[in-house]
Amino acid sequence: MLESLNIKKSNLVFLLLILLALFSYTVSSHEEEQEFDLTPHDIHPISTWAVVGYGSLIFAVLIVIIVLFHKRMNEAAKKATYFSVVAVSGAVTLYLIATTLHLNIISETKGPVHWHADFEIWICDKEINLVDPKGLSNKVGTPLLHEHNDNRIHVEGVVVNKKDVSLGAFFAALGGSLSNDGIKVPTNDGLVSVHNGDLCSERLAKLYVFVNGNLIDNPPTYVLSPYQQVPPGDRIKIVFTERNVEDIDPNINSS
Repeated sequence: MLESLNIKKSNLVFLLLILLALFSYTVSSHEEEQEFDLTPHDIHPISTWAVVGYGSLIFAVLIVIIVLFHKRMNEAAKKATYFSVVAVSGAVTLYLIATTLHLNIISETKGPVHWHADFEIWICDKEINLVDPKGLSNKVGTPLLHEHNDNRIHVEGVVVNKKDVSLGAFFAALGGSLSNDGIKVPTNDGLVSVHNGDLCSERLAKLYVFVNGNLIDNPPTYVLSPYQQVPPGDRIKIVFTERNVEDIDPNINSS
């Protein structure tokens, strides 16, 4: 009987260690995304992922304590432990509700949105496709700003500041970049990087960005239009070429 109890205890401890590792990974991975995706972590004292992760971990520890030691506890200890379980669950729930309401109130969109913009990238007359999603994920980018292997920018969530859904923010979310004189695009064959002055067909080439058929200035700061359907959602064409701008077709689905 004692040996069986020791085995159960060791299994629970092992399970607790696994939970700790999973929660630590979850919290750290989501906090890394916040460099480009403004979330409650940037606005509130503690990020929602940290609250959920550590709250769940504390909850798991309390459950293990109850399972292992409830027979040895007096009534006061049992009440304190059970109250702690309820308190942790309630505190996490209330924090999530409060931060969600606050985020929606202060956001420019006053709540979650679902916008789209279609795009194409052409470098030296070759269309460039973004890197495919990996593993179980069906997207590349962040929860707010991503692509589903469909040449479409997806804005899904609460937009706190519209600069967070600019073209520059989109490429940063992918792990690339967009500037006034160059672009870096993550592809299945690695990072494709070009800048003004690089060569196409042994001639100096330049970056152009068209939105809805019009050449735009300062493309990294361009904020995506707030529409779900395309059109009227944006149609964006990014072209790096040695040709003169007059010789470029500015519309997507053509080179």
